[in-house]
This record gives sequence, C-alpha cells and structure tokens, in this order.
Amino acid sequence: MNAAIQADTRHSPKTMPTPAEWRAATAPFRQPDVKASVWQIVNTTVPYVLSSVAAYALFPYSFWLSFPFTVLAALLTVRLFILAHDCGHGAFFKSQRANDIVGFWTGALSYTPYWMWRHMHALHHAHSGDVEHAGIGYFWTMSISEYRNSPWYVQLGYRAYRHPFTLFVIGGTWLFAVEYRFPIRKADGRMIFQTITTNLVWAAIFTLVWVTVGPLALLGVALPMAAIAGTLGLWLFYVQHHYPDSYWGKGKQWDYTRAALEGSSFLKLPKWAQFFSGNIGFHHIHHLAPKVPNYKLEACNDAVPAFKAVEPLTLSDALKGLSLTLVDDETMRWVTFADERRTAPKAETGAPANPGGAAR
Repeated sequence: MNAAIQADTRHSPKTMPTPAEWRAATAPFRQPDVKASVWQIVNTTVPYVLSSVAAYALFPYSFWLSFPFTVLAALLTVRLFILAHDCGHGAFFKSQRANDIVGFWTGALSYTPYWMWRHMHALHHAHSGDVEHAGIGYFWTMSISEYRNSPWYVQLGYRAYRHPFTLFVIGGTWLFAVEYRFPIRKADGRMIFQTITTNLVWAAIFTLVWVTVGPLALLGVALPMAAIAGTLGLWLFYVQHHYPDSYWGKGKQWDYTRAALEGSSFLKLPKWAQFFSGNIGFHHIHHLAPKVPNYKLEACNDAVPAFKAVEPLTLSDALKGLSLTLVDDETMRWVTFADERRTAPKAETGAPANPGGAAR
C-alpha cells in the first residue's frame, strides 16, 4: 500500500482493531434502552413544539422576539433528525416497527421522508470512503483524474457546487425544502407514499400557520427555521468526512474499519452542542457500529481504548476541511483546487527549439 496513505493517520488509532475486536468491544452498547429512547423523544418533541408555537405566536408582535424561538426550534429540528437517523439504523428500539413509526414522524418534522432517506443513507454507509463510489448518498465528489478529464462546464459546475455558500446556505435549504419533496428515481411504493405523506404533513402545518398567524409567518419563521436546521445539518454531515488526512480507499483496497476510524471524524463538541446534534460528533464509532444508539456513543468511546486513541477533530481542522474538494488518485487523500493546479501537467507552448543553436 502507498506509504503516504499509511503515514497519514493522525486522527486514527495507532493500531487498527480487527473486526472481531471492535464487534466484541461495541456489543454491550448496541442494545437500545427503551426508557432512554422514549425520554429522548419527550425531551426533543416537547420543546420543539413549544418553541415552534412560541415563534409563530410572537411573530405578529416582533420578528426579533420570535427569532430566538425560531433558532431553538431549528436546533431541535437537527436533534429530531438524529432520532430519525437512529431509527433508520434500527438502533433506537428493538422493534423495527417501532423504529419505523418513530422514524417517520421525527423524519417528517425534520423535513425528511424517512424511508427514502433511509435507503440513501444505507448506501452512504456501505460505500463511505470508497473513491469508486464517491458521492453515493453523500456530496458530489470527484477525483483529480475525473476532474481533469471532465469538460470545462462540468469543472465549472463542480467548482460552483463545492463553494461553502452553495453547499451549506443554498444546499441546506434546497435539500430539505425542495429535493426531499420528490421521490428519487426508482423509488418503491413505500418511498413514494412516505414522501407524499411528509409533504401533506407540512402542507397541513403551513395551512394552519397561514390561517391563524398569516402568510408572512411562513417567510419570517418557517423559512429561517428550515434554512438554519438544513445548514447546520449539512455542515455537521460535511465535517464528519471532510478533514485533513481523511481516509479514502479504492475497490478491493477499501477497508470498512479504516473507513470508519480514519475516514469519519471525532468532532468533540461542548455538552449543549452534543445534545442538539445527538452525539453525532462521535461519528467514527457510529460508522463502525451504527447499531449503537446516539445516547451510548460517548460511553462506548470512553470504554474502548482504540476509540479513545482517535484524536478529536479541532475547529482548525474543520475550517481547513472547507477547502478540501478533490481526492488525489495517488495518495487517496483530500486535496484543494489549488493543489490540483500546482500538480497539473504543464501545457507545451511556443515553437520548437532551433537545432542549429543560433537564431537566424
């Protein structure tokens, strides 16, 4: 294997655990606790409903009085999404039926058609860190060779897509407000039904707001709430795999354990942020063992020496990740557009040299 790949393991354990070792280590944490799951539903949905109602109720009097409750509801929307996310992995309850029921409603309240998203997210977990499947269930990702061999308009589109404003500000609103309103191609009947049902849920909510508060509340509360939640959610998803030295494999060389522990970040957040993000900062453990519910991820991390050896991602690393846009075909590591330009083959220009030496 490429020496450069072996050397860049700053955010991974010194010794990679074997599949048998990490399965045994995570086994005690893979069983959901029904009381903990139910309590998370209560401590998320109740404040979400109350903050949403407060935001809409205060909006006719003052946008600025309403806005703090809009922000709080947006943060709780991110947490609702994490509950749906756990349900999608079958990690929240032992009963798959219970997971699917709770997953649908928490997904719907976070603008997400649960069954369709579950399908796409499963593809992400199956191929995360595999450059041959880059972008499946994830952001559009190109290797340097793909980028160089693409037409100029594709390169231009990719550069525009990879700009932070496009990814997070436009992308978050577009993904949750527009893209998730339509079934994906080859969607099955359940995906189509749940997508339509999720849309009807929001149509009913917006109609109620329109009748009771007025149409301006949709612009002053509903749109900012969706934009903030979508932007934060996408940013969290982005930093989980975009950071210096993040692992990429290719084909048969791709390794599941390395993709989890070297290609998924450990983003250490303050306790309040851990609450709203559902401990998703422990993403290295989540990708290794997605059956571990979010409320057990930190305990799992603390109990297993190989996990504690993973160095946390710093804010500086997260900021550097914003410029990481392409995968180097040789080192299998993220690089920037500037790196690609520096290593691009130089075009031959000018007339051939005069074999006679002196110019005429």
